[in-house]
Amino acid sequence: MSTFSVTRLSGLLLLGLFLALPTGSQASNDPLRSLDWLAGQWVGREGPTRTEQHFMRPGDGVMLGMRRSMSPVRGADTEFMRIVAEPDGSVVYYGQPLGSDAVIPYKLIESGNNMAVFSNTEIAYPQRIVFNRYGGNVVAALEGPDGNGGIRRFRWTWQRAGDAP
Repeated sequence: MSTFSVTRLSGLLLLGLFLALPTGSQASNDPLRSLDWLAGQWVGREGPTRTEQHFMRPGDGVMLGMRRSMSPVRGADTEFMRIVAEPDGSVVYYGQPLGSDAVIPYKLIESGNNMAVFSNTEIAYPQRIVFNRYGGNVVAALEGPDGNGGIRRFRWTWQRAGDAP
């Protein structure tokens, strides 16, 4: 094979590899990329209660997470979470609170620069899960009706404790 043919073949292979890579618009169309800021290890303390929240980086349309709260008064509770890019294009947070078998879906209804709002109005409480990142902190909130025409809200502030795997 001549040098020209090898060079030409190498060039065609490189061109093929380049064309197979996602373009900027394809990469930015990944719905979970907008939630990459949530990935990592987060720790907070409210009085005697310590809470740890961990989210893995998005991969193959899924972010996996877990939360553990430890209190000398109430003991420990856990939650397992998945944020999934569904085939219909929606993004859904699936929470499994308190280690139960019940999995509760919340659809992403709003997201922007370091914020995400998930909603499920078909359940009593919480109907919204809100995440906001401010520098090295994440503020999370559970929101829903209080039964008296108002809003019941619980908030946690977590500090960054490490990078996501």
